[in-house]
Amino acid sequence: MYFRLNNCKHALIIGAGHGIGLGIVQNLLENYSGMHVTATYRKRESALDLLSLEKLFPNNLHVYQLDPTKEEQIKNMALELVDSSFDLIINSVGMLHDIELNPEKSLKEFDPENFIRIIQVNAMVTPLIGKYFEKNLSNTPSLFASISAKVGSIEDNKIGGWYSYRTSKAALNMLIKNISIEFERKRKKCVVLAIHPGTTKTILSEPFIGRTSYIIHETHETASNILNTINNRELSETGKFLSWDGGEIPW
Repeated sequence: MYFRLNNCKHALIIGAGHGIGLGIVQNLLENYSGMHVTATYRKRESALDLLSLEKLFPNNLHVYQLDPTKEEQIKNMALELVDSSFDLIINSVGMLHDIELNPEKSLKEFDPENFIRIIQVNAMVTPLIGKYFEKNLSNTPSLFASISAKVGSIEDNKIGGWYSYRTSKAALNMLIKNISIEFERKRKKCVVLAIHPGTTKTILSEPFIGRTSYIIHETHETASNILNTINNRELSETGKFLSWDGGEIPW
């Protein structure tokens, strides 16, 4: 049995105000005309393109303002959508840096408060979504995924650094694995995946991509890669950590 995007009627994209999440929403609206998309953003000023899309697709896109690190807000949104059934749920929320913090190059830059903040955004959101929206997953083949990162692979770590970000993504990967095991018992038709999106030109990555040797993708390319990766997945593939090109990444 396979999960297929063509069969999806309703998708939930958390963290779609800009970047990869916005690209996923736009791709779904443009390529799957029968699909209804529910999308969230945190700050209105950085979600103007998403809000414009809602005007262009008033019958297919419904937008919510949500701080996904606040459990009460996720709970209230789930209550409002209690009668909705989702075939696809993707969490694209992520944080690498902001005005006050940057990835650590060494231990002397490690800051406990920044560490907790990164963990909160990158790891905690996914189990909260699973906690409150698990019951909304459809009884047909469905998919629950979070955007992870290759730097969260413990086996792949050869250069160190980025203590908080690496740790948060490794924690996210363990949470995804746990969710996949629980859903195998409770949601037998749901594929649960961690997805590495590749190096993407976004606000999150912009300060760091000038020196990278990796291929740099625009957000629309990354969105297409992610959707191609999750499409046509067998239910038996649940609990995997996949790259943007479909390859499997070691935990």
